[in-house]
Amino acid sequence: MILQETDVRNNATTALVTLLLLSAGLGCSYLRPKPSLTWHLLLEIDTPDKSAAVKKTVAVIERRLDAFDLQNSQVLAQGNPANGRIMVSLPEVPDRKRVTELITAGGLLEFVEVVSPPTPAPVQTYNTSEEALASVGGTLPPNRRVLPYGERGEPVSGVSARPMKWVVVKAPAIVDGSELRDASAIQSRGDAKDYQIIFSLGPDGAMKFGNWTGEHINYYIGVVLSGEVKSIAFVKSQIYDQGEISGRYTRQSAEDLALVLRSGALPAPVKIIEEGNNK
Repeated sequence: MILQETDVRNNATTALVTLLLLSAGLGCSYLRPKPSLTWHLLLEIDTPDKSAAVKKTVAVIERRLDAFDLQNSQVLAQGNPANGRIMVSLPEVPDRKRVTELITAGGLLEFVEVVSPPTPAPVQTYNTSEEALASVGGTLPPNRRVLPYGERGEPVSGVSARPMKWVVVKAPAIVDGSELRDASAIQSRGDAKDYQIIFSLGPDGAMKFGNWTGEHINYYIGVVLSGEVKSIAFVKSQIYDQGEISGRYTRQSAEDLALVLRSGALPAPVKIIEEGNNK
């Protein structure tokens, strides 16, 4: 009987000590000051159906800020959802421009077939959008798009050494960013200052991509980001679930782009209608 009473007392003491430790931990967390929200962005969604896009846009921006580890930010629809306005309140950061670009980046990733003779012929590009449009008869059919193509080249005074070109691509895309499983920045093999983004696709996207590439050996495929073709390559062999996006990225720009891709694309473009400090 005495042993039983001692066990009960010991158990009660252990429970009390555990409770005190947990309480102390919660107390420390609770008392830790949150960073002040010192500035804000007022955004407006640029689409006719603004109400439908507000909720999804808020969720995407929240994911991006969480992935960036920005503590205590707030993303809220402002007023009637039909106005399509979102208030983003933020703590102070070393680089406001970087955070603004993370929030407003479209982030839509697409893999498209480029309309061109297959290799070994060079990929078909055009000097102007008008030339590209003329190649399809002057009127763009529903299954074609004309997109800008920033050819990879050595930068000269901050500007690409090669002028912007234009290409015609097929629609719809082979796969898009909704099929993305992961994306990350890595250092390029040929240049220590150059970074690229490697990505992997989920099962459904990998199946679609594998079927298409298996049937289109030597065809040209373009990587499109937010409506601009970033790179073009021909299909050497069947590809399923992995690839890369290259284009003279710095480490920071590659990491930011990978973060945006992982967080998902905005459902519609957003524009900043107000930016300023909180009063």
